[in-house]
Amino acid sequence: MTVLPELIIEQIKNIGIKSGITPYLVGGYIRDKFLRRRTHDIDVMVETDALEFARLFAKTYGYPSPIFYGRFGTAMIEINKNKIEFATARKESYDENSRKPHVKPATVLEDLARRDFTINAIALNLLTGQILDPFGGKKDIRARIIRTPVDPDKTFYDDPLRILRGIRFATTLNFNIEENTKRAMANNAKRLLIVSQERIADEIMKIIAARKPSKGFFLMDEIGILELILPEVALLKEKRTSHPCKELFEHTLQVLDNTASLTKSPVFRLAALLHDIGKPKTLKVENGKVSFHRHEIIGAKMSIKVCEKLKVSQNDTETIGLLIRHHLRPHLLAKENPTDTALARFIREIGAHMKGLFIIARADITSKNEKKVNQGREKILALYERIKQVNKKMRLAKFKLAIDGFDIMEILNIKPGKQVGLIKKNLEELVLSGKIENKKKVLKEYLKKAGTDILAGVNDEKRNNEYPVGTMENKFH
Repeated sequence: MTVLPELIIEQIKNIGIKSGITPYLVGGYIRDKFLRRRTHDIDVMVETDALEFARLFAKTYGYPSPIFYGRFGTAMIEINKNKIEFATARKESYDENSRKPHVKPATVLEDLARRDFTINAIALNLLTGQILDPFGGKKDIRARIIRTPVDPDKTFYDDPLRILRGIRFATTLNFNIEENTKRAMANNAKRLLIVSQERIADEIMKIIAARKPSKGFFLMDEIGILELILPEVALLKEKRTSHPCKELFEHTLQVLDNTASLTKSPVFRLAALLHDIGKPKTLKVENGKVSFHRHEIIGAKMSIKVCEKLKVSQNDTETIGLLIRHHLRPHLLAKENPTDTALARFIREIGAHMKGLFIIARADITSKNEKKVNQGREKILALYERIKQVNKKMRLAKFKLAIDGFDIMEILNIKPGKQVGLIKKNLEELVLSGKIENKKKVLKEYLKKAGTDILAGVNDEKRNNEYPVGTMENKFH
């Protein structure tokens, strides 16, 4: 049975009446109500023991027992999609080199004063219906402004993660950061170095999930924290030479926004953000011409470190690397009018990542010339349709080579390793191009006759090219 937030709030009110304790709705739930945004996170504050209140609530209505976080005097209960956090009103003080606060009991008004932004420093008394808004949070919500309830320098010095939180709210809510607040963020930018990488990664990924994530990265750059937390992206601003190429930073953020308009996938969005990070390291200007030779390969390698910092899973990291490494290929193929055989080879190579690759390819076409953009995207979409037709015709998704790695090792007398995979890949290409039949007997005979030459060719390929795909220069940048 689905339990609506409104029912939960009514039940919390009833517990307040029954116990004689006044519960307050605070923070994001109130903010989102004023913004008419649906939310399932409910923050409840009491001036007494929050755990006892949470236990009484759970026991009365048969909900799961609360999980208690003793340090902050908070208790959490999950009911369907709803997360209810019960907290004892508190005030905080901080040591210089830590964002972990010393906590003391407080009144509701004192608790609101220690909150990050005015838009989150509003409380609703559930028993009387009175709204407590001592710092003008409602006014700031109407004006779409991010501002701190107390001295912004103290706010960000005490807890520098609030710098990123402010940028995240400005991005996801499409608010503006008040100028004094923004200056204080810049003044305390280096304090972010005391914040754990996990908390930073969490905020960055929330910014990437926004409808228009570029706003967050422009703000990070303006405030001076981008080079501290994502130097690989900040380097896209570097100007070592005056060249006619597009501004890489602006282009990258346009590609990110374009990707965000096509998909909610954080993996594809992150690949879009990182797709050109190899360019600053590979920039060359010769005879007035700009090149970024092998930037897609360098960028794919660099993305591994970035993904580690952002706590991305190994599987998603590999997907992001593949998308970056191959992000130029759809543009090249769209110009070449490739044969079905060439497309079949491409399909086998990219596999299940084809959809993501073409999302990035479409997003990567940026220009002030709308006609040029539309023409480029039409070519990419036409290529994608051809690829789907070839895949359907050749049944490549179900294609399986008639021999396996064990057969290859036995016939060529080699041990498990990269050699086996490369040989298998070469055999698949021969079959798909129609040069040899996909029959076990035929393939085994071919290996026996051409074994020495095949091994020599594979060894050369391993030595000369870590990525057999080849490299291309991206005309769309």
